[in-house]
Amino acid sequence: MTTRIFVIEDEPDILELYRLLLEAEGYEVHATDTVHDGLSHVKNIQPHLIILDLMIGLKQEGWDFIDLLKQQPSTASIPLILCTAAEHELQGKLDSIKTSTVDVVFKPFDVDELLRVVKRLLLSSPIQRT
Repeated sequence: MTTRIFVIEDEPDILELYRLLLEAEGYEVHATDTVHDGLSHVKNIQPHLIILDLMIGLKQEGWDFIDLLKQQPSTASIPLILCTAAEHELQGKLDSIKTSTVDVVFKPFDVDELLRVVKRLLLSSPIQRT
């Protein structure tokens, strides 16, 4: 039973950290450093969870990617972890962002906290594990 996690992160060191942490937990990790082909990757990979650097590329690109995911019936319910160092950007928005399938982890993150959030959100993933 393979659990696929798709990571979108433009900082190479952080991307490698995600890969090491998640693969050590037994997850199959797919990654990219841009959101430009992200939706096609998501449709091909069919991840059980997406970890997205919210402030990737231009400031708005992470938000635009979320909107694209939510517009597609095949991707709208995939659990999503938004990772960002820009805590100030989310002030007052956390209650409306966080749901049973979306959570926020602030950078620098605690490894144990990240893994707890990953495990919790995977329980709500609609994608069948194979």
